[in-house]
Amino acid sequence: MLITRLGTAAIGIPLIAGTVWVGDALLAAVVAVAVAVATLEFATARGVLRTPLTALAAAAAATLPIAALFGETYLLGAVIGVVAVTAGAMALTDERRGDVSQWLWGIGAPLYLGGLASHFVLLRDGPDGRELLFFTLLTVWATDTGAYAVGRAVGRHKLAPSISPGKTIEGAFGSLVTGFVAVFVLDAAIGLGFDTLDLVALGLLLPPLIGAGDLAESALKRALGVKDSSGLVPGHGGIADRLDSLLFAAPAIYYYVKWIVL
Repeated sequence: MLITRLGTAAIGIPLIAGTVWVGDALLAAVVAVAVAVATLEFATARGVLRTPLTALAAAAAATLPIAALFGETYLLGAVIGVVAVTAGAMALTDERRGDVSQWLWGIGAPLYLGGLASHFVLLRDGPDGRELLFFTLLTVWATDTGAYAVGRAVGRHKLAPSISPGKTIEGAFGSLVTGFVAVFVLDAAIGLGFDTLDLVALGLLLPPLIGAGDLAESALKRALGVKDSSGLVPGHGGIADRLDSLLFAAPAIYYYVKWIVL
């Protein structure tokens, strides 16, 4: 398993780095494909893969990162369009007579996956966007690694056994410390030049959000009765499994920089 994970990482990391480096339409396209696939992964877990609503949800999720390429206003318009079109489609099908979860799924999946992931594109297209997106990715990976390493080494007390039995309180503490330190180290390594107060704020803000993103998807998978969203990424689960923590971190950094730093 470890060899498989390392092999996948050796291939995937350079591809991700190259996509972030180029940015623009390439990044938007890659994110669009990723969220569409993630939507299909969850649809498969729900047993509704081959339905018109699933196709619409995947297309809607993919639309949002493309819209973000043109700015926040276009993204907001696309979000409104996704809600309106999906709700309208539901009104014209038999789904309206089904469980309300169908309606929530059709609207919620595109907004959760596509809406949050669109901030990768918004972040990359802003000032110091390339550096900030690398900072985001590396902070998430460092925080997740800290949680895993500490949890494996000394984890004894379950954090959320009903959601994710493998996560421990000790691992969560390890993620907080690792994430806090990573913010300072990465700022210096990448040369972002955040003020010390901003680094402290980000160091306190990001690790809990990263952990929350992980737990949020774990809760969703537990509700669906699956361990991984799919087996598409060897040794790492599915695309949705790779997005989980990033979905909360990218918007946090984007709005922190936009509202507080700039």
